[in-house]
Amino acid sequence: MEAREYEYPVREHGDRLDDPETIAFVELRLQSLMQLFNSLDPAPFHEKELDADAEEYIFASFEEIPFDQKVTIIVYLPMALISHEMTENIKRAVANHFLYLRSLATHSLSVQFRRERLNMAIGIVFLFFCLTISQHASEIFEEGSLAELIGESLIIIGWVALWKPVQFFLYDLWPIRKRKRLYTKIAGSRLVVKPVQVMG
Repeated sequence: MEAREYEYPVREHGDRLDDPETIAFVELRLQSLMQLFNSLDPAPFHEKELDADAEEYIFASFEEIPFDQKVTIIVYLPMALISHEMTENIKRAVANHFLYLRSLATHSLSVQFRRERLNMAIGIVFLFFCLTISQHASEIFEEGSLAELIGESLIIIGWVALWKPVQFFLYDLWPIRKRKRLYTKIAGSRLVVKPVQVMG
């Protein structure tokens, strides 16, 4: 399959990036529609999966723009490829693609949330068990450095068992939610198709 190259233009963000009423532009300059869509996807045109490079470029561009700022996606194509039907198909395809990615992220988040909630419950029970054994270590084992070492080790092991679910709720959860919000924003953003400017 041929390598696809994009011309990454400088994105125009308006005069004030902190002004949510200033429209930012994400521009894709293409020579053919094959640069935008996955050529191996057999789905109808308006449901086709975006090319991985195009998806990554659009998503990365939106990440650089303040979330509350409006964005217009501009797709530049040769004039011969542009028609009203083609424009509407591109709009639907881009929106459908990112809505699908949002649904995948929602499902993934739901699965992880249930799993880590269960892990948290198991971890708390295990920590309680470790703390209980630790408090009675001197009774179970002979008093001395060994009993003290075992008691402290159990406390550490108990807290370590909680690390993974704690990490998910404190750190891993928010990037997934941010990605979902960006997918929603991209899918709902205005998209226009314009002819490539021929330099004379």
